[in-house]
Amino acid sequence: MVFEVITATRYDDPLAFLIVPFVDDYLKPLYTHQTLDNHIHELVACILFYHAIYLSSSVLAPMVFAETFRTLPRKTRIDFNIHVVSMIQSVLILFLIIPLFTDPVLVNDRVFGYTPYCGFVTTAALGYFIWDAIISLVYVNYFGVSFLVHGVVSACVFYIGLGPFIAYYSGIFILFELSTPFLNLRWFGLKFPQVFPSWFQLVNNAVLILIFFFVRICYGWYQAAMLFGDFYDEYQDPRFNTIGAIVIFTGNMILNVLNLYWFYRMVKVAYAILADMFTGSNERDEAKKDI
Repeated sequence: MVFEVITATRYDDPLAFLIVPFVDDYLKPLYTHQTLDNHIHELVACILFYHAIYLSSSVLAPMVFAETFRTLPRKTRIDFNIHVVSMIQSVLILFLIIPLFTDPVLVNDRVFGYTPYCGFVTTAALGYFIWDAIISLVYVNYFGVSFLVHGVVSACVFYIGLGPFIAYYSGIFILFELSTPFLNLRWFGLKFPQVFPSWFQLVNNAVLILIFFFVRICYGWYQAAMLFGDFYDEYQDPRFNTIGAIVIFTGNMILNVLNLYWFYRMVKVAYAILADMFTGSNERDEAKKDI
């Protein structure tokens, strides 16, 4: 399967052959969506894949980090497994989006262009965000509403994108995940300082803030403006999905606002680290763990 993904062209769906038991009998009768119909087996497989990683982490992590895990509260153990899934997913999906940026079919038709490969990548992202939304709902008492909102909004955006609708922006929206590996490394560094030396954590935090600012804030708001312009140019086309456009643009703005909030928290943490570094104190240790 890995070989199929690597050798696929920019147009082909590398997992078109995939069949998941019971999907045809029990899921397909529940909807009428031609493009989703082409990727429904991949969607279910992705959700199962991400949860398999979560379950594997919950079994293996206490064995690998036996001493540390004994002292961790349940919330932190759950959070660890979620970060493992997030790390693997973000690296995989960032690799998969590379062909999308030079796909002439998408570049020449930014609103209605579509290729099976783009549908595959969009489905992989949708599967993750559905999984993320479910986990965030199950553990909403631990992690709050903001993560649940992020998962639900992201899932809705990528589902509408399977219309096909603004498939061109799939790679652009997924590119926001570029900061995710560094965010995960920061979290692991805080929980396992014996594995990640302080200099590594300092460098990682600096890279995280820079990438988050330039990709999620600067690039994100710029692409929101481009998206609005594309909607304005095409809104009279009979294929235009008005409700979908409203949901996507509103969801995109919600995520952009959440990114501003999370960036504020990152800067707050960076200030606490630098302030204690220059003063030689540990007065702001709690503030350093805010993200």
